[in-house]
Amino acid sequence: MNRSILSKRATLTALAVTLPAFALSLPPMRSLIAQSMAWHMVIQMPLLVLGGWLSMRAIAHKRPSPWNQYGLTGFFAAQAIVAYWMLPLAIDRAVVLPQADLLKVVTLFACGLLLRHSFERSPALLQLFFVGYTVSMTTWLGIYFATTELRLCNVYSMEGQTEAGHGIVLLGLALGCAWLLSTIQRVQAQQRSRFA
Repeated sequence: MNRSILSKRATLTALAVTLPAFALSLPPMRSLIAQSMAWHMVIQMPLLVLGGWLSMRAIAHKRPSPWNQYGLTGFFAAQAIVAYWMLPLAIDRAVVLPQADLLKVVTLFACGLLLRHSFERSPALLQLFFVGYTVSMTTWLGIYFATTELRLCNVYSMEGQTEAGHGIVLLGLALGCAWLLSTIQRVQAQQRSRFA
């Protein structure tokens, strides 16, 4: 298939994911993330990261990147961004303060860009370390949100917190499974091309 057609498809796919994620921070859609922790943490935040991932795919370049050798710099930066936006205080600020919400949108989108850039440059073993850490951190956080007696976010109800917790657990497990399946497919494709 023509490279320009593939590039256009990748760009359209990136826009189809990114624009709705951005729209959730603007009125009238903003009410969804202001009223529901699940919409905020399980829908918008992952869509922002996915939008960045797909955007990097649309502008993919294979030039050497000394700043992100083996993907380490990008992985560490992405982990720091994700860890910050899992803090209840950061979640509250993103709902209450428009400038904090803008920071959330920009940093999570950048997180997706960094992750795509890093995955393209890292060996599977290094990916396993970071994916394993992210899945375990996300799953633990989801379980904690779903089972704690404490109301962690001031802007959301306990009921909303429990729903979000269940969603975060499912999201973490889905991410782990998606990475595992893509790694198996990549290894099988490499073996087929070696024997062809």
